[in-house]
Amino acid sequence: MSDVTTMEQQMPRSIVRLSNGRLSYLENGSGTPVLFLHGLNGNGSSWVDQLSALAPTMKMWAWDAPGYGESDVAGDSVTDLANVAIEFLMACDSGPVNIVGHSMGGLVAMKIAIMKPGLVKRLILSCTHPGHGLSDQEGANERYQRRLRELKELPREEYGRRRAKGMLPADASDLVFRRVADIAAESRPEGVVNAAWAIQTANLQPELSQIQAPTLVITCDRDSVAPLKKAQPLLDQIPDVRHLELRGLGHAPYIEDALRYNAAVSDFLIGV
Repeated sequence: MSDVTTMEQQMPRSIVRLSNGRLSYLENGSGTPVLFLHGLNGNGSSWVDQLSALAPTMKMWAWDAPGYGESDVAGDSVTDLANVAIEFLMACDSGPVNIVGHSMGGLVAMKIAIMKPGLVKRLILSCTHPGHGLSDQEGANERYQRRLRELKELPREEYGRRRAKGMLPADASDLVFRRVADIAAESRPEGVVNAAWAIQTANLQPELSQIQAPTLVITCDRDSVAPLKKAQPLLDQIPDVRHLELRGLGHAPYIEDALRYNAAVSDFLIGV
């Protein structure tokens, strides 16, 4: 039995019914409210280290994005995903909340902060970027087309291993590799197709100056998926922004070095 499975058993998924259908999520802790939004090949289980370690000081929710986990699909744009997240937040908490968005989840987090600035207290954008800005006519780029083909054609375990290889440094531990691969292997084609299209067509750069929440941008020097170069527009255009580089880590820092990642989250959200 994997460590992820063990921790999930301690924090079973809950289901809430929203206007688009069901949304599944993990929940734990008490204190400062925080919503965690996972990346393209993640799900709520991506955040079990945070849900465990930060529970004494934070009330946390980690959603399964539409089309992930047990969540129903709900559109294929960042706006569609943000609308679901906003409805979920309104169902969970009436006041401003903190949001941690990783990769694809970072785009959703930014869009929430743009659409509903009063809903977001503080914002952490982890290994993310403002979107690729392709038009509907241009279609998804070859990287994403290949990924979608692999998800449909490969055994799930092999798909997970390929995604972990692309996300992690070559010297990542076997345990970290297995955890990232196991989570990626749970990806559902309908979720990844819609989320990938959202990333492809989003261009949040013109709206970044509208983000009012104090924002921490986390980058990792061994992240080949969303390196500093892709995150630079966030640092240039979000008004109240600071930057933290986690050295030696790739595209799954919340698992690769949970202690360092948790310290960064805690310091920014409650150590102010």
